[in-house]
Amino acid sequence: MVLTKYIRKSCILPELGAENKSDALRQLTHLLFDKRRMKGVGPALDQIMAREVAETTGIGKHLAVPHARISGIKALACAVGRVREGLDFMALDKEPVQLIFLICYPPTQQTTYLNFVATVTRLLSNPKHFRTILAAETADEMYATIESASQTFTNDHVKYVRKLRTDPAIENLPDAHVDLILLARLQLYEEMLDASRSGKRQIRRDIESIRGLVNPRILKHYDRLMQARPPALVPVEGDTCQGCFMKLPSKFAQQVRQDTEHIHTCNNCSRFIYIV
Repeated sequence: MVLTKYIRKSCILPELGAENKSDALRQLTHLLFDKRRMKGVGPALDQIMAREVAETTGIGKHLAVPHARISGIKALACAVGRVREGLDFMALDKEPVQLIFLICYPPTQQTTYLNFVATVTRLLSNPKHFRTILAAETADEMYATIESASQTFTNDHVKYVRKLRTDPAIENLPDAHVDLILLARLQLYEEMLDASRSGKRQIRRDIESIRGLVNPRILKHYDRLMQARPPALVPVEGDTCQGCFMKLPSKFAQQVRQDTEHIHTCNNCSRFIYIV
């Protein structure tokens, strides 16, 4: 996705004057509130801080993606902070964090959030993009770099998705992996349809195109879940299903990680699951 659809220039701080991790999280959360991207600070900040206590969102390579799922917020919103000299974030690779993408999103846009995070992490794993954002002088320049890079990345990914199941040159890709990608894309487009004010006709056409590629048996279960208790496809974080928030048996969680030949469902809520 194009990241700047969810990032405003006014929500980018080129020089985040934070002395520590907690201060950085507070500043960026308050920035979203100040710019009217959400109605209150308390619930978001509580969730973000609790997440950091449980597990750091400093994912490595000088990048952090703190996040919170907030009821009442209308759409995903992101604040970006840059600390050129680096900030101790207790990151997984022990390296200081220089870019922070703080994300708040509504429960109805979980797939949008996952696609946003995936785009951020894939994009900034490219040293060229990372260096360009660090070198930018202003928020406008940072915004332009993020927009251009994510647009290129998104166009390339769309071409890849369109090839699935239709290009004989793609070999050795398990059917379960293809269906999982297609389900994620389908769920994202349905979230976009609900949130969009324009372009609904094209989104509906895209939805029908994707549905035609998904295994009918899997699609039937997906539709039942979306009618009864959306979302139908959810991640597993820390062995916990993010749909019902029940912890999976450790043996089963390990099986989900290792078995790429099948799509798995939560043994409690029956949602499709995958490990992040």
